[in-house]
Amino acid sequence: MEDYNKIFTLKTIAEVLNRSYERKPMLQSVLESFLDITHFEAGWIFLGQQEMKLVADAGLPEALKVNHKQPMCGSESCYCLSSFEKNHLDGAISILTCKRLEKANAEGIYDTNGFSHHATAPLQDERHKYGVLNVTAPNRETFNPDELDLLQSIAKQITHALKRIELFEAEEKRVKLYEKLNNIASSLREVISYHELHQVITNNVINDLILGCTININDFTYDFGEKTPQAYSISMPELDGELEFFMSKKIDERESEFIRLLTQNIKLTIKTLQLKEHERKIIQLQERGALAQDLHDTVNQLLYSINATTSALKSMNQEQALVEPIEHLQQISKQALKEMRQLIEDKQSNLINEGVISSLNDYASQLGIKILWNVEGLNYIQTYIQENLYKVCREAIHNVHKHAKVAEIHITLNATIKGIELTIFDSGCGFNMNNVHTSYGLKGIKERIYLLGGTCHITSQPSKGTKINITIPLQS
Repeated sequence: MEDYNKIFTLKTIAEVLNRSYERKPMLQSVLESFLDITHFEAGWIFLGQQEMKLVADAGLPEALKVNHKQPMCGSESCYCLSSFEKNHLDGAISILTCKRLEKANAEGIYDTNGFSHHATAPLQDERHKYGVLNVTAPNRETFNPDELDLLQSIAKQITHALKRIELFEAEEKRVKLYEKLNNIASSLREVISYHELHQVITNNVINDLILGCTININDFTYDFGEKTPQAYSISMPELDGELEFFMSKKIDERESEFIRLLTQNIKLTIKTLQLKEHERKIIQLQERGALAQDLHDTVNQLLYSINATTSALKSMNQEQALVEPIEHLQQISKQALKEMRQLIEDKQSNLINEGVISSLNDYASQLGIKILWNVEGLNYIQTYIQENLYKVCREAIHNVHKHAKVAEIHITLNATIKGIELTIFDSGCGFNMNNVHTSYGLKGIKERIYLLGGTCHITSQPSKGTKINITIPLQS
């Protein structure tokens, strides 16, 4: 070629391309170098998928730089970009006329430096379409085959470089995703409760990529963040559930792999929590059995002896003044023995297996009380909290039987991932809150709830019944 050496130009451009892994700086450098060693005086590069954008330029005339390069925006009326988007560019060609320059020349307001036409080469291969490379020289309406051949060779070099950067960025993205996954996995390994799982997902999982997620397990749903149309669902058959992520965009192959591995970590954490809960149940059952045996061997035997002694004393007594005290003592001992046996039965009961509702229904039916239930989300509640709620409700049922003079009690229980609300109401005789000291039963209810980190409010009025409102926050 007359004006430049093709091999030297290709070698120079190759060296420039190999010096950078950042797309825009590389394209800007290669464009400037190409113009320096050839007779072309201006050039620009467009890249994009859905929308083509100017990413590099050099030597632009005033007519194309005006208003922050506003004439270089848009592709609707541009010959080169419309041809590229319609797959009509197979190699470097001479554009008959540049619509951007044609418009500027027609207006005659800003200088075009004598540019009216340009040569275009597509930046693409068999699988990828990146953009176009445009170069021009003043007072040229066409470009010869050698110039177009060189331009096509440069375009291929740039295309290979763009592909290399794309692979580098993909690997860099994969590394960052794995680093993030490792941090999340480390936090999940420290989780010992569903509350902590909620915190890890909220603080570590929800981000600019994952805007929200939903965990569905055993017909119960845990929601985090916000929901978007870009949903990605993964089945968890081992837990009889599903994990659904709501993304900020359509995810690529690396992000899909990240989501899959993240799901495995969350699934493992939930499974571990379930195993710990099962282990805790077994330990509690063992402790209950041991305590029940101790009560049977000590206190229960003593109460039985007291009851037998008072029965014998009653039959032997001949003094009228002692009849009533002995009768009262016998009634107390019988009641104490009955309640102790009931307590032993409770300690050995199948509360954990049968559940709170079934156990309370059984107890209430023994006292002739009917429970009107309204329950949601019982499975959200950890076992030790369920046991405390069972004892609270049992005490309330006992009070209704003993004092309220009604045969029904209303119990409403609403549990979510945020907390627990329990309301117990009876329409019995009630009592005056100002005149009655708090009984040991009501005091015990308040103390149990306090130890769980909750609040308990008891209200009552004569002839208007009694109401117990209990709230237990999630962190308990």
